[in-house]
Amino acid sequence: MIDDARWQYQQAVDNAFEDWHPPIMAWVWRQMMLLVAPGPGPMLVLQLLFYWGGFALLAGWAWRRGRPRLAVALACCGWIPAPLALGGTVIKDVWMAGSLVCASGLVLWRDDTRNRVARIGFTAAAALALLIAAALRLNAIFACLPLALAAAPRAFTRTWPRWIATAICAALPLVVIGPAINAAVQADNTDVQLSLIIFDLGGITKHSRISEFPDMGVKDPVAVNDRCYDPFEWDSYSDWAPKPCPLGFDRMQPVVDDDDFDPRSVWIHAILAHPVAYAEHRLTHYNLEMWLIVPRGPPFSAWSQSVDNPWHFRVHSNRVLRAVAAVTDAAGATPLGWPFFWISLALAAFVVAIAARLSAVAQAVAASSFLYGAGYAVVGVAAGMRYYVWTISGAAIAAVLVIGELRARRSDPGRAVTLIAAAIVLVPLAIGIAARLLG
Repeated sequence: MIDDARWQYQQAVDNAFEDWHPPIMAWVWRQMMLLVAPGPGPMLVLQLLFYWGGFALLAGWAWRRGRPRLAVALACCGWIPAPLALGGTVIKDVWMAGSLVCASGLVLWRDDTRNRVARIGFTAAAALALLIAAALRLNAIFACLPLALAAAPRAFTRTWPRWIATAICAALPLVVIGPAINAAVQADNTDVQLSLIIFDLGGITKHSRISEFPDMGVKDPVAVNDRCYDPFEWDSYSDWAPKPCPLGFDRMQPVVDDDDFDPRSVWIHAILAHPVAYAEHRLTHYNLEMWLIVPRGPPFSAWSQSVDNPWHFRVHSNRVLRAVAAVTDAAGATPLGWPFFWISLALAAFVVAIAARLSAVAQAVAASSFLYGAGYAVVGVAAGMRYYVWTISGAAIAAVLVIGELRARRSDPGRAVTLIAAAIVLVPLAIGIAARLLG
């Protein structure tokens, strides 16, 4: 259990929830704690059931179609080092990724089934998996919407007007599911959105040399912000920072609570007033989050020990754990551990899937993986492999589905499309390798 899980388990024990982390996870954890057993074990099993259950659905679908090689390739997508190692951590990102893998597999089974009742069942199960994913992260809408469109009956997306209407109707429940669960479990409002707002205000102030923070009684906020701002992550502004920032969360939250200003209005005004500074800040952070133009990295992909906790839950070092950590850290020095590689692979798979008019599922998985990873360019506040579990898994699945369909059809997307797809992957890869060799 990392810090996030420790906080969520405390909420499960206390039966008192807050919205900094998804209340659905703490609420489900409490039910399993009461019905099954206390501790991280039941939640770990649940998220692994979703993750490996999804890959079982994918592999089973291919096997049922008499394509054992495709089945093995899809199953192997679950063994990519970073997602595999992170699966040993109780964390919302793994559960979310598992839900999306399940949704992908369920839609494939639905499309391969003629029985009307079974099709309805697969569609309903896929919709539930997508709602769970959407409830686990606010930005999961980027990942869920393409798969929701693939899960919709074909008649709903046959024309552009129908496609747009279906997209709007599908987006609504994905957007409201989180707030609805928060209200249902009476989760306390923690103003979690301030983390993004403060980070962006800090970045804009850093690059524009004009303070965009509200008046919090700080003398020379530009100079103070220089000390606080770190493009790698927002944590230097947090209430757990080793050295509190006078412009940080603890100072801003009381001002918000007193209704002295609307943080969203201040944020939007700052972006519109300094678009170049905002772009510099966002691109600098996203480069670090993707591990693109960096000398090395990431420093680690997954945790191998729990944080200290009141319940003394611990993981004792053993050969298997050490081997997994060693393999994962070694993979971090290769494209397998670089998020930008998987983002570009997902985009390349999408381009080929569209150009070759492949199945809606292949297009949707590729789009889902790419949009979720690319979305962190706007909403990212920290760097870490945990944020890319679905992007990595989804990109691998999409690439395998695209190659599998092309082989089955014995078709070629065309030389131009092949060259474009290759450039999408190889150009960023060359830049990343050069940055490491020259760094």
